[in-house]
Amino acid sequence: MVARGSLGIEGKFREQGQKEAEVKKNVMSFLAVVLICFLAVLVTGRALAAGTWSYYDVTVPRLGGTVTTNNLQKVYNGQCTVDSTSVGANYDLWAYLELLDNTIVSTKQLIDDGTSISFNNWASAGQTVHMTFESGWSDPVNIEAIGRWSPDTP
Repeated sequence: MVARGSLGIEGKFREQGQKEAEVKKNVMSFLAVVLICFLAVLVTGRALAAGTWSYYDVTVPRLGGTVTTNNLQKVYNGQCTVDSTSVGANYDLWAYLELLDNTIVSTKQLIDDGTSISFNNWASAGQTVHMTFESGWSDPVNIEAIGRWSPDTP
């Protein structure tokens, strides 16, 4: 014969064991969610860093004048990109990448309204660069240029 109180104690131990298992399951689920969120932030941050865009609205002086954009740091070796929204007065401009000391580290690319171009450069990841725009030697007017650029191809 089993005493009345013994069934109550076994039931309490079983109930306590089930609660502990449920708590462990919840903790593991929470840790899995935290890990997934951390990885998502890490991957997204890396992707955003590689796709850093800088917007420009500059006026390039006439007769071969130049103007530079703000400086950005390259994240990867490889191509840079210019997305030109507009180049004023139906003129073209040369675009090229330079280091801080104004050393040219890419070929010169001709841009005008709506040009989207990615091109090779010799700047390394970690170097600080800027985009330079240059008017033609015979362009008699200052030329406004609007768009965006990236030291890395996003």
